[in-house]
Amino acid sequence: MARNIFVLSGGGSRGAGQVGMLKALQAAGITPDLLIGGSVGAINACFVGSHPGPEGIEALADKWRGMSEESICGPRRGIVLNVARRRPYLFSADTFRRLVQAWVPTYHLENLPTPVRVATTDITTGRPVHHSHGLITDLLAASAALPGLFPPVVLRGEDGPTTHVDAGISENVPLSGALHEVQPGDRVFVLDVTRTPQTHRHLRSPLDVLIASLVASVRNREAPALPQGVEIVRLKLDEDFDCGTVFDFSHTEELFRLGEECVRAVLADEPPVASAA
Repeated sequence: MARNIFVLSGGGSRGAGQVGMLKALQAAGITPDLLIGGSVGAINACFVGSHPGPEGIEALADKWRGMSEESICGPRRGIVLNVARRRPYLFSADTFRRLVQAWVPTYHLENLPTPVRVATTDITTGRPVHHSHGLITDLLAASAALPGLFPPVVLRGEDGPTTHVDAGISENVPLSGALHEVQPGDRVFVLDVTRTPQTHRHLRSPLDVLIASLVASVRNREAPALPQGVEIVRLKLDEDFDCGTVFDFSHTEELFRLGEECVRAVLADEPPVASAA
């Protein structure tokens, strides 16, 4: 049976645009049968996977309205301690893990009501990995672990423990995760909120420079070729809108609006497809 597969990119604070996209897709009767996400897209995917339906998307919007750099990273004074102790990261992942536990009440990825795949990067091979099971807090901490900012995460796999970092290091739009999932007749909706790195005008501290440099290093690879009979619907957030640094959450409502407008514009030329579920 044909399915709707949602692929959610990374993009830091621009991830709020995916909330608007999800809301507009839901309003059009298009709901996911499978979600694949990387970095911030993995966080949104796991929330939607654990809270299906329009109420879940509204709840996700409320969570985003309360987002701030400190709610993800903790206070910046922790940087001094981490540097002094020669840790390989500036921010502990403890604050982020608590946020994940508050957002997603399910412990294991394989138990989510709507199936989710979480993308990470294997730091040894540099290749993307797409996880279908495991502890959600560990997987999301790995998927969002920008090197140098957050600690890498050791995950256990079939070949033993391996170390993983942010999904965007290998693939900022984790479309390759759909390669082994799609079947003829499936429709893949790509919720892409990435933005080509621009010249930064508001670099006020060494940390701002580091974050901007890391974001610029994230690769946007060419999309893999999906099998024949699979349709791709690309939803691309307006790249002209500058919402500041990766941890600038002061434009959340505007990003909601832009995400909704993007979907409405695309669906005006595409016949809506209801979920197979």
